[in-house]
Amino acid sequence: MRQPLSPYPVPETQYFERVLRHDPNSLVQLIAATSASLPPVRDLASQGLSLYAPWALLDATWVSLARGREGRPAATSRDLRQILDLFLALDDPVSRQPEGMERWEGYLQRTIHHQGPWQEDAYSQLSRSIALLAQTPYPDDSKDPLEVILPGWDHTRLGCSLADYLGIAHLVWGCATAHPDRRRRGRFAVDWYPAEDYDQFDGLRSPAQIKTVLKRHFVTTKKKLRSAFPANHDPLLRRYGHNPLRSAPLVGGVPGGYLVPVPAAVLGKATPLGLYYTGGDNMSEWGKSFTTDVGRLFERYVGRQLDLLPDAEVQPETVVKFSKGVSKKTVDFFVVFPDVVLLIEVKSTRPGEQLRFGGPDFTTLLPRTPIGKGFDQINRSVEFLRAGTHPELARIPSGRRMIGMVVTAEPFHQINTPAHRVDLPKTEIPVMVTSVAELEQAVTITGSSLADLLCAAVDSGAVDLRQEFPRYEFLEHNAVLEQGWSAIPFARRRRPRGQDAAAAVSRSGRGDGPVPATER
Repeated sequence: MRQPLSPYPVPETQYFERVLRHDPNSLVQLIAATSASLPPVRDLASQGLSLYAPWALLDATWVSLARGREGRPAATSRDLRQILDLFLALDDPVSRQPEGMERWEGYLQRTIHHQGPWQEDAYSQLSRSIALLAQTPYPDDSKDPLEVILPGWDHTRLGCSLADYLGIAHLVWGCATAHPDRRRRGRFAVDWYPAEDYDQFDGLRSPAQIKTVLKRHFVTTKKKLRSAFPANHDPLLRRYGHNPLRSAPLVGGVPGGYLVPVPAAVLGKATPLGLYYTGGDNMSEWGKSFTTDVGRLFERYVGRQLDLLPDAEVQPETVVKFSKGVSKKTVDFFVVFPDVVLLIEVKSTRPGEQLRFGGPDFTTLLPRTPIGKGFDQINRSVEFLRAGTHPELARIPSGRRMIGMVVTAEPFHQINTPAHRVDLPKTEIPVMVTSVAELEQAVTITGSSLADLLCAAVDSGAVDLRQEFPRYEFLEHNAVLEQGWSAIPFARRRRPRGQDAAAAVSRSGRGDGPVPATER
């Protein structure tokens, strides 16, 4: 990481003063224009642009719009660079803690969970959204039926089909980053999209319909941003918390169409995590039912990924019966390879705020999380198998090498390191925690078996799947993700139109966004 020019640590008050020195309209328009021209996050450092990280740009936008005053001097590129330099040098709780490993573990936890979501592959994320929520079958006769993710749920909750919702996000991102008229980059206006190209969408047929969805889910205002700004916040942790521009990445009430300060945040609305919070955005019964349904679908989605393995037999969860009518469930999946049995427990959990902030003794939270419970479930299933007395498990070999895996919906960064593992339940077999993104790549292994990769990860002592990826080859595409991608407007193959905004989207493939199937 580039060393800041400003001496560390910088107090938040100094950073605020530097941001608020400028007219917010001027500064945020400069941020939007700058963001639209940046390379992907993964390439910022190699191009000497580490300062211009999306999380820094978005924070400066929020501070300026929430607390700035109009009529102050306009901002220049030099001013923006100085602001971002101060952000990089902002004080952190690490400066208050004594030297030692725990001090830096908490800092890394905050930093990685803050920056990690911006560096996830957008193609996989958008593809997964529709593959999970629209293309994963769920039996009508299930003992745990879906409650709200039923036919038409997307029109009820999103105001349009899920595919069109993702198409809107893709369209806005494409216009903001690759509009043929460079003066329009960093902005979006529905009027820029010609009516004759509405056949790209499945159901949206007018600018008014798109505006309705945008205002409902994507657009915020200065007034809303001011009200969301915490009055009594911890100046050492505020920037690590939720930025409302992640939930509503377009700014309305400005001339020339919606302002798009950080286009990558628009795609974030269409990821599984963005949809998770959009669908369950409050504690109403609908919201709680939505998140529960997502968990049920996620388990079956993992099963779809496992079905891509050519050399394994996948056995689903089994109920083991005991005397006196007692019964217990096994892990969600047994993946039987010729020499290895993989026991998988699926958890649609996401890191909570306390864990993301890396506070004192943050790892002690892990045993009470679904991950800790997943470890316990793997232990029980190993016990059932080794007992050899349960006919329900007769098809699962008990004499082969066994490895456990807890699959999570979002990454738990550093979860497989010794600092985290020490507080997780002890297990009878090696167990790794794997995000679904890692699993989606792992199941496409070619020229070898996933069993070999699993054993190598365990034998290395790291029990970390991704660490072994550089040693193996993988297919170019995951078939489940490809199916999801092909259902998204502006991603699916369509007859090309003119030199308009939609064409700019389908041609772009730049920035932090997805690359169309025709160009991948």
